[in-house]
Amino acid sequence: MDLLLYLMQQRFVKKLSDTRLMQDIFDLVPTTDLALLGIRPSEILEASLLRQQPTHYVFRVHLERGWFVLKWFAAETPIEPHIYQLLERNGVPTLPLYAISANALLLEDLENSPRWRQATEEDMRQAETGAALAVWYRRLHEAGLTAFQQQETMPIALRPWIDELSEDSLRLAGERLGIAENIGWQMVIQSIEVLKKKARARPQTFNYEDFAAENLALSRKTAPLQAIVYDYDCFTVGMAASDWRNVMFALEGAARQAFAQTYGPLNEAERLLDAPLATFYGLLTAAQRATLPEWAKPLLESVHNGELERAVQDALAL
Repeated sequence: MDLLLYLMQQRFVKKLSDTRLMQDIFDLVPTTDLALLGIRPSEILEASLLRQQPTHYVFRVHLERGWFVLKWFAAETPIEPHIYQLLERNGVPTLPLYAISANALLLEDLENSPRWRQATEEDMRQAETGAALAVWYRRLHEAGLTAFQQQETMPIALRPWIDELSEDSLRLAGERLGIAENIGWQMVIQSIEVLKKKARARPQTFNYEDFAAENLALSRKTAPLQAIVYDYDCFTVGMAASDWRNVMFALEGAARQAFAQTYGPLNEAERLLDAPLATFYGLLTAAQRATLPEWAKPLLESVHNGELERAVQDALAL
């Protein structure tokens, strides 16, 4: 009898929990936005909140027609829906997109997808992952180069990531990081506008700039392996070398080698320009954190050991 009572209580607790999860989606996402995605509240069988940020919410929703991921943006003019449309126009593969509005996306649910799965840390060491990623990034960069050559209208919020770098912003970052009095730092930040001018003179393309395993989907059954990089809230504009560097940093071993080999030769001038600019941007980002991230410690050391100064000199010599 006690067991029966316990099971009944557990069902009651689960029902209450499911009710709260269902209520979340109705409390957080306006029904008008659900309607724009073609979702009737009555067809939502289950809903769970996967992620909550000041700028957006991500839900897993079970509709009568299947499982989906619903991403809703709190901002008035979010960039990500525009990026999905931009990539679709330019032939760059994205996660299957079932509905879109100005403030919401209805996407493939990787947990329940028969075609795609979420990448793991182990995948980041596999050669087939590196090769598949190189194919996706080549398409991204070729599409971006073509779009810029054709002077295609870009989303208003899409700006080069180097625009955030200025002598003033770097001086403030130096104060927060404790390197403001470093003579080498004081010298190199005076070169930032020249470096930015040289970088802008190079061919510009789409930059993803936020690569990690958590943003990578891999095909389940196709051979060769296919890759799709998703979540475009950090999508920006820059040199192809910037993405190349970002991916190479995240991959390991055979995956890194396969990516470099499959992607093909990297423009040396772009690589030399990207090196100091990436360090500046990393330090600027680190200065905005409450504590110094582990990945920023080598960047900070490059200021003290003169490596950043040498990288700036190499780029200025171009």
